[in-house]
Amino acid sequence: MGRMLVACDGSEHSRKALDKAISMAGDDDEIVVLYVIPTAILQEFNDIGPDVPKSMAQDIVNQSVDIIKARGKKAIAVVREGDIADEIIHFAKELECSLILIGSVGMSKIGKFALGSVAEKVARNADRAVLIIK
Repeated sequence: MGRMLVACDGSEHSRKALDKAISMAGDDDEIVVLYVIPTAILQEFNDIGPDVPKSMAQDIVNQSVDIIKARGKKAIAVVREGDIADEIIHFAKELECSLILIGSVGMSKIGKFALGSVAEKVARNADRAVLIIK
């Protein structure tokens, strides 16, 4: 499989995506755990701060990487800021990931309200395989 990207936000569905990636990964595969802190895209949402501070996002991906490594797999943790779906798509392409795993429902206030379904946007616009986990 090579390298898989798991979109992680601490939600139940992202934990399921992480579990699926671990079960799919071979000994030589690498799992990239990515947390995207949403930034306000629309002027109306500039006063809404991030759902979590960067330090908490880093803790979430670090805990995920610890779980992956405890199961004998390779992993790296990354935190970025921006449009959630765009960052997932861009980062997967940048790292040449063969598969993106994403939960069907996340925790972002901005993502759910203003931008529609992040998973749907990733599936529609990514140039690689996307597995949406329910």
